[in-house]
Amino acid sequence: MKKFIPLFVLFSFLGYSQNDESRTYAFDPIVSLDVPNTFFESDTIVDGVKIHQIRFKTNTYHFIAQKVLFENEDQKESLSRLPYDYTSLIDEYNRVIARMRYRVPYYLKTTTLVKKEGFTGYNLKFANDLNTPTYEAEFYLLNKNLYTFFYASDTHFDKDVVAELFNSVKINTNQEISQYLGKPPKYRIGYVVATYFFLSLMLVGIVIYMIKIYRKKRGKTDFLHE
Repeated sequence: MKKFIPLFVLFSFLGYSQNDESRTYAFDPIVSLDVPNTFFESDTIVDGVKIHQIRFKTNTYHFIAQKVLFENEDQKESLSRLPYDYTSLIDEYNRVIARMRYRVPYYLKTTTLVKKEGFTGYNLKFANDLNTPTYEAEFYLLNKNLYTFFYASDTHFDKDVVAELFNSVKINTNQEISQYLGKPPKYRIGYVVATYFFLSLMLVGIVIYMIKIYRKKRGKTDFLHE
């Protein structure tokens, strides 16, 4: 999996005020969510990884929707680390959780499997030193992208607002979406073995050819017919 993006540099943006009105916005063809009339959208690259973001800030909280490519675009399908079944999906999610736990400056309190339009994701809740809720995240791997939604508030953590924001996230099931685009280990091992076997045959053929050329120049009989 591609290196996970540092999270809290994401909250270093300028303050945006949110009015009472909101609207549904298409983040991309797969995901939509409710946003205020004033929000900020950006495309950046961090450590070679493409990041697409929507973010906004009120007087009491920050919110970010983020889309990150899960692995290199030029990664061969036969060697892909993308999940190929439910178990491998959870394994990859656990790696995401471990990285997020390391980078978020709060204590991870709960991890909960969640479903949205039939797709599996995770909800994470964090708290500060006083055991007060401060941060919540939810993420889903859809096709080759990891979609993550962040809510943070040090002073006015509102569970109802969090629920409203996360529930506004919709997955467009009219699109072709899969969480299992990878190949199982047996397929990857077979691909590697077949590739090395083919390369070995090529190398042997080149060596034999070079020996034949060398012996011919020397005026010697082809060693294969001696």
